[in-house]
Amino acid sequence: MRNSYSLEEKREIIIAYIKNNPKATHKDIRRKLKLNPNRYFKSLEEAFKLAGVELPRTFKKKTRDEKRRIIIDYIKKHPKIGSQIIAKETKINPSNIFESIEEAFKLAGIPYPRTIDKRDREEKIREIIRLVKENPLITIPEIINKTKTQPYHFFKNIEEIYNEAGINPINGRKKWKLKKQQEIISYIKKNPLSTQREINRNCKTHIQLIFNRGIFEAYERAEIHFPYERLKLYGIGIKSIRDRAKTFEEEIAIKLSGYGKVNRLVKTKRGFADIILERKNKKIIIEIKDYQEKEISISQIRQLNKYLEDCNYNLGFLICKKKPKRDSFLIGKNTIFILEETELNKIPKLMDGSVV
Repeated sequence: MRNSYSLEEKREIIIAYIKNNPKATHKDIRRKLKLNPNRYFKSLEEAFKLAGVELPRTFKKKTRDEKRRIIIDYIKKHPKIGSQIIAKETKINPSNIFESIEEAFKLAGIPYPRTIDKRDREEKIREIIRLVKENPLITIPEIINKTKTQPYHFFKNIEEIYNEAGINPINGRKKWKLKKQQEIISYIKKNPLSTQREINRNCKTHIQLIFNRGIFEAYERAEIHFPYERLKLYGIGIKSIRDRAKTFEEEIAIKLSGYGKVNRLVKTKRGFADIILERKNKKIIIEIKDYQEKEISISQIRQLNKYLEDCNYNLGFLICKKKPKRDSFLIGKNTIFILEETELNKIPKLMDGSVV
């Protein structure tokens, strides 16, 4: 604000600002107008009255007893409130008026809804170090949950906690792997006849990546005899699955031969395509999956797309027993459809462009 303004002009400027900003404070006026209201009025209250604006708050300083009464009344109306919200809503800090927030609730005749943490700093530090010594694989969220305190208030990082506990630090990836190993070992102890697939599904992992020797090492670490006799039966089961899948492929190939020339197990740059069907000078790739329970996954879609890229074709089909909810994919210039064995008649129509 330029010094050329007279005293009266500056008063008028402040009054005009208050009219346009009825919730203005000393700080607002000084920041926006570069004028101190106390130099031109007896008080900010006087400026508000001259502006004809209702006072946004009382300018009268409350006594200690008045502040206590305001907080007590607020607690009675909001019995589950916390001290931070009390301070925000009443503009009074309870810790300046009461010995503790617990005292305020007591005077209000309301049971305090929280447990007061009476542990000192050293107690919390000792508790954190004890937990890490007992379980070096414990994570920061687990420490917070068990101690109800934030470790980073007392330590710079997890490495410092390990050092204080006299334990060599374990990085995040290694810690995750060790915890997964413990989880798998525990699962095997409870389920001693578990298959690799069952372990992977229930522990949400790949056991062959967690242990150097896969499932055999996991059973060994669990001190459980590996059921080799089941492995023999499993091998017989695998052979029957392969035979069934082969039969299914042959049946589909025979049916497809009615629509065009069928070439089976065609080598591409990145594998073998089950079938390449040639019809009216057009070629497509067809993959066949004899899954009984397992659904078609995105990995099978991507594999078929790789074959299409290798052969420079742009239309592919995946034939299965039961197709998923999403049965068509557009990947770049390539289109892939998933069909059930009963829908083979759609292939020539889609190849000829008569079905969209």
